[in-house]
Amino acid sequence: MADVEALDPQEAKARLGKLLKEGLRARQLTHRDLAGPARLSPGAVYNAVTGKAVPNYLTLQQLLDAMGIHGEERKVLEALRDQAEPRTRRARAREELDRRRLDDYVAAAREAARGHPYPGFLPDVAPPLADVYLRQRAALQDGGRSDDRGPAGPLGDGARPLSAEEAMAGKQTCVVLAGPGGGKSSLLRICLAEGLDRWAADPDESEVPVLVQAAPLAERTFSEALAAAVSENLKPYGLLSSLSAEFFATPPQPGARWLVLVDGLDEVTEPVARYGVLQTLASLARGRHAHLYRFVVATRPLATGELRALGPDVPQYELLRFSVDDVERVACGWFGALGQSDPEQAAKRFTQELALTRVADLARIPLMTAMLCQLHAVEPDGTWPGSRGEIYHRFTELLHKRQYAVVSPGTRPEHHAGLERYGPSVLAQAERTLASLFELIALLAAERRRDKTLSAIDLLESQPDAQRPTRVPQDEWRAFLEVSLLRSGLLTVRAGEFVFLHQTLLEYCAARHASLHARAQELDRLLVKRWYRRWPWRPVPLVGARGWGRRFWDPPGEEEASYYSFLLDDGEQGATVVGTELEVLATRGGLDGCRFLVVQHHLGTALPPSVTRAAADTLARLCRVSHTERWLAKVAQTLGTKDDPATDIDRVMWRAASAIAVDDRVRAAETLLLLGDSRGSDALAELARAPYLTSACGAPAAVRLAMLGDGHGADLLAALARDTDLTDKQRLRAAGFLAELGDERGAELLMRLARNAAVGYRQRAEAAAWLADIDRHATDTAARTNATRMLTAFGGESGADMLVAFAHDSTWRSSCRLLAADLLAELPDGRAGETYAALASDATMKWWHRRRARRTAEATG
Repeated sequence: MADVEALDPQEAKARLGKLLKEGLRARQLTHRDLAGPARLSPGAVYNAVTGKAVPNYLTLQQLLDAMGIHGEERKVLEALRDQAEPRTRRARAREELDRRRLDDYVAAAREAARGHPYPGFLPDVAPPLADVYLRQRAALQDGGRSDDRGPAGPLGDGARPLSAEEAMAGKQTCVVLAGPGGGKSSLLRICLAEGLDRWAADPDESEVPVLVQAAPLAERTFSEALAAAVSENLKPYGLLSSLSAEFFATPPQPGARWLVLVDGLDEVTEPVARYGVLQTLASLARGRHAHLYRFVVATRPLATGELRALGPDVPQYELLRFSVDDVERVACGWFGALGQSDPEQAAKRFTQELALTRVADLARIPLMTAMLCQLHAVEPDGTWPGSRGEIYHRFTELLHKRQYAVVSPGTRPEHHAGLERYGPSVLAQAERTLASLFELIALLAAERRRDKTLSAIDLLESQPDAQRPTRVPQDEWRAFLEVSLLRSGLLTVRAGEFVFLHQTLLEYCAARHASLHARAQELDRLLVKRWYRRWPWRPVPLVGARGWGRRFWDPPGEEEASYYSFLLDDGEQGATVVGTELEVLATRGGLDGCRFLVVQHHLGTALPPSVTRAAADTLARLCRVSHTERWLAKVAQTLGTKDDPATDIDRVMWRAASAIAVDDRVRAAETLLLLGDSRGSDALAELARAPYLTSACGAPAAVRLAMLGDGHGADLLAALARDTDLTDKQRLRAAGFLAELGDERGAELLMRLARNAAVGYRQRAEAAAWLADIDRHATDTAARTNATRMLTAFGGESGADMLVAFAHDSTWRSSCRLLAADLLAELPDGRAGETYAALASDATMKWWHRRRARRTAEATG
């Protein structure tokens, strides 16, 4: 800053205007002449040169640039402006720096988002993601809802399909679920690219997306972890300087927030660390920093209830597999990127041949589609792989061939990075390293499953096949190992460390590393040693007065199923090695054992046909209702009538016994349907219609029938909702399911339940809330339209209006009036605050309920 005499703000303001006016005269300009070149209004220029107002920092810079004032004269004018308004320049300077940092981030992130997250190619020929990406569909899951509001299938139920982008475009945190290779990372990358493009085109956008892996978030505070991970990931894409924690701890600009796309939550294998990540995200999304962040979390399915740490209202969407037409469109994109002369014809031929193979359904998984397209492009007339393990086996062989292609005599000097100058013995050691590179990577994968922080280069250097020759400097040998790992096509660098391009590649390589004996031992522990042998096996655990039944097999979590798939079938050694154990599991493992086998079947594991047949037969037996269970259900209904108020322990236990048995029957039928066996739908129909069983499983079985397209399912739900012999809660569930399926009778029955004075207060309030919430949970547009039409036919009173009326009804119990207000608060209705305030001052309420209403009103106000 130039040295000028100290002036008070008014004197500095007047002198600044005087010097600007003299500058105009010296250049023979008027303030109107200067307005255009300075990109300012004539009024702003006039106020500045006459001293009527102090120009802000950026305005002064535009004036000086337009007038061509530089050097010492410019410094004097800037110093006068600072004396006239000392705080403005500092604030403007900070704003300008923040804007430049944001622009720098956006430019680097846009460049990074163009690439495919899992190319499976050498870096110089990887196709852009946009060339091979096809938008997927998603379905809302019931994971975040209470058990009373909807059934949860064994492997996930689907609601109305919608585009994945539509699912993520809401205003709240959400979860994206998909199995291995299901398209989660590609979806987040596309959302990142499109969000950044929107921001670049319109800086008034309300969200700036940022993509981060979940693992770094478990290691330090959120903003620090986010800044470090993003800075490291964007370094190769032109990021000028590392981003600070403060950068992500403040809004990108006033009125905007960060859309944090969290990928790979399932790759945080330690449950405590994973819960810590979820708890951090939940606290930020709900606490005083809620205006700063919205989160989209992508993960494989986790243990039941684990994702509830994010909050009960966080929606969970499952990405759906490609359709047959989708596979053809994706194949056309891949063949075009691979340089095929006629990609459309090649894609058509690809899908026609694929339809005749065992992997046709497996090819609907996005990652499998990409792998099969690459394999087919290399060998269009070759035989098709027969399983998931064989696809990975052939694909890694293809990558290995490409890795050797780059060490041909013509390219050896580039790949060996000058190692030839150390003599033939060093070159021979380099060749041995390359020849055993896949085995070394497999060892790394096995060790990484136990220790995520293990250094890849340190591990390789500790192995004889990759040991550094004494004559080679360590930095040159490590550079050779780094290039070799990158050339393998299996790994990439993230946050300064080598990581596998995809979690399934790590699982496959780790399974391949295990020797045949070690694999047999691990599978033996999985398939045999987990059985609880103390008591004789029963198909369904029962509850009786003498104690609880026991679980005889503890299945692995779904996040581990992919690894066990490769242990069973690695493309060379099939599951027939443990075929006997698998058949015993299918016949004696009960529902849990069969569910494990069904998951393996859907993953594409080459299970022996005898095993899948045995599992289907076992499930068909499990979902049938035995005479004993019919008798138990009849006894339970008899003992549970309103005329017999007895509640001794034996009767309670017998009632629980029938409920548990029937619930397992429903799950067995659903699991059987996943094998494509029609006996599953027959069993569901029997369970929904069976006498004495409607109270236990009628609604869950009927709604599944309706979702399968069986018209009898909706009729059964309507009959259950009208059955006065059932409890109010059971009737409510049936009517609610029916409304969500789009049947007009559902909305009508919910309305009747809400208005029926003979129905319990709690169920009346929940019926009204269900009516008001159909927009969010309806399976399709027709369901919402039908509900609206029925509400109009009944007088136009909405579910929210009824909740307000219930909360103000002094004839209701105070706890139920408070429940009505709580249900109202969950809806997008602005009357919850005033309702709580009214309850807080209502003398007919219990004093403790008034206190909670007052506290809630203060918190929401």
